[in-house]
Amino acid sequence: MSSTALIDSHCHLVLLQERGLLQRALEGAQAAGVEAIISVGVNLEDSDRNREIAEQHSAVYFTVGWDPQQPRSPGAAELNALAELLRHPRAVAVGEVGLDLFFRPGYHETPVEVQRESFRLMLELARDQGKPVVVHDRDAHAEVLGSIAAVPGSRGVMHCFTGDAEHARRSVQAGFPVSFAGIVTFKNAETIRDAARAAGAGDYLVETDAPFLAPAPHRGTVNLPERVAVTAAAVAALRGEDDDAVRAATAATARAVFGIGGDAGGGV
Repeated sequence: MSSTALIDSHCHLVLLQERGLLQRALEGAQAAGVEAIISVGVNLEDSDRNREIAEQHSAVYFTVGWDPQQPRSPGAAELNALAELLRHPRAVAVGEVGLDLFFRPGYHETPVEVQRESFRLMLELARDQGKPVVVHDRDAHAEVLGSIAAVPGSRGVMHCFTGDAEHARRSVQAGFPVSFAGIVTFKNAETIRDAARAAGAGDYLVETDAPFLAPAPHRGTVNLPERVAVTAAAVAALRGEDDDAVRAATAATARAVFGIGGDAGGGV
C-alpha cells in the first residue's frame, strides 16, 4: 500500500451507517491510507446526522446541504438551522447542492424551478458564511455555471464530474476544481477520462460518492471510502503518473478547497 495519504472528498457515511457498514467503512479507509473523509449532507436532518459522525471520528468532516432532489426549497427556519450547523468547527462546506435534470420516477421528479431556488439559496448561504460549495451537476452543465456566476464569490468543487475536458476547464476557471469518482473507470466514460488526463495538477480531486458508484472491478457493489484508492490509481494510469503523485496532488487540492489542514485529523 502506498504511504502517501488520500482524501475521499465526497462520501455519504450516513447511508453506510444505515446499512450497518460505518465501522467497516472507517476501518477499511484507514487501511487504504485515507487520512480524511468529507461526509456530505443532502438535507437538514442528514446534515445533522453527519455532524454526529464527524464529532465521533477525528478524520471525518461534514458538509451542510440541500440537494436538488429535495421536493421543495428550504424555508426560513431551515435556512437558519443550516447556517447554525455550518458554524460547527467540523463543517467544511455547503453541499451537496445544484441541479439535476435527469428526471425519472423513483430517482427524482423535483421541478427545475424548485431546484434553481434551492441552489440559489445555498450558494448565497455559502457566500455569506465564507464556505466552499459542493456542486451536484447532472445534465445541467451550462446552467450550473450560470447559477454560480450569478452569485459572485462562489467557489468550491464540482462533485462527481461528468463533463468533458472543456467543461472541466470552465469549471476550474469559475473557481470549482473537478472531482473524479468511480465513473472514470466505466467503459462508456471516455470523455470523463479525457478530462482526467487534461486537468492541471491542482485542478482535480478524487472521491467515492459511497455507497454509490463503485469503480471497476467493484461495480455493482456497495461502494466504500477505501475505494478512493482505486479511482486515484485509475486516474494516475490515465495521466501516466505514479499513484503517489496523484494521491499527493488530490489530497493537497482537497485540503485547499475545504480548509482542513495538512494533517487532516491524523487518519480515519
